[in-house]
Amino acid sequence: MRMHTWTRQTVLALGAAAALALAAGSAHAAGSSLGTGSSGPAVVCLQRALDDVDAAGLQTDGQFGTRTHNAVVNYQHEHGLSADGTVGPITGGSIKNAVSQAYYAAHRANDPSQVELGSWLANCSGQLPG
Repeated sequence: MRMHTWTRQTVLALGAAAALALAAGSAHAAGSSLGTGSSGPAVVCLQRALDDVDAAGLQTDGQFGTRTHNAVVNYQHEHGLSADGTVGPITGGSIKNAVSQAYYAAHRANDPSQVELGSWLANCSGQLPG
């Protein structure tokens, strides 16, 4: 009986530790920068956003390569940001704000693009830093 109680407590403690680690990992991912060589869902979200708000014409492949880098530099330059090609909290926050503004403008105009923009806000906003 004592062994069973200890095992249950250990499992609960390990589960809580795993949940904390996952939460910390998610917070770190959302707070880190994206740049050349980055890949994954956050880059897909970045590429979608740049296509939606800046007509970047990117392939949403999840790879932060030369075309994505150039699109980020162009976005940064057009929005008065330091054009280093890296998406940190300032650029990420600016992109999120641009998508949000585009969504509300499309919503007010009953434009069909509001569906894509709303989907991005619901699924991608937390993927970018800022």
